[in-house]
Amino acid sequence: MLLRNGAAVRIAVSSSTFRRPLAGGALTQLEWVERCASLLGADGVLADMADFPRTDGEYVAQLRKVAVDLGLVPFGIDAPGLLDPAATAAFRDEVVAVAAGFGAAVIRTVLPAPGEVPPATFVETVRAAKALARAAKGANVTLLVAAAPGTLGEDLAGVKHLLKDVDSAWLRAVPSALLEPAEIGAKDRYPAFIATPSDDPGAVAARRDGAWIILDLADAAEPWDAAAAAVRALRVAAAEHRLARA
Repeated sequence: MLLRNGAAVRIAVSSSTFRRPLAGGALTQLEWVERCASLLGADGVLADMADFPRTDGEYVAQLRKVAVDLGLVPFGIDAPGLLDPAATAAFRDEVVAVAAGFGAAVIRTVLPAPGEVPPATFVETVRAAKALARAAKGANVTLLVAAAPGTLGEDLAGVKHLLKDVDSAWLRAVPSALLEPAEIGAKDRYPAFIATPSDDPGAVAARRDGAWIILDLADAAEPWDAAAAAVRALRVAAAEHRLARA
């Protein structure tokens, strides 16, 4: 049985979790969207740029229509290399165009590796992020930057340090769903949070009531059972949290 929720945690699933079956041809992107609705009962999806068989407007519009018809929010696009110094302007424009066509609210990415001269990489990344933020504003899409090992933003503090230099409302950090409420400042605005199956679902539900949760799972050959279990655990925890508050 799928547990749907009202205004409790809203769960978005990324296609990066399903990279192996998608890349191997055992699963199409359209089938992935359908199963996120029918098997997982997710609220939304993030389509990774690496998983698009085509990025023309007709196909992206079809993907959006399938998601919406199934009751899913086309929540976002994943594009990990978007701020890499080697990324071309054409690639960045393509990502923003795909996000706009998909009707995405967010584009999620990470900061690049420090490189041989970290200060220079930092400056280049700030410059690229400012340009990207302007493009995102034009498309009405918010850029989310996640912390990642081996990058300029290894933790939330590192991400926020760079975002401070960019100084754009269209560029936001995306922290762990376990972030303590006391750690959220008055000026912090987080459109979404990241959760993994190893996170305590009760803590996630209690701290992120009403928020969007991007559920990240390790890439696996058969990810559906693990994804379904993680979604269900969050649904049950959210329901219990709501009952306890009633």
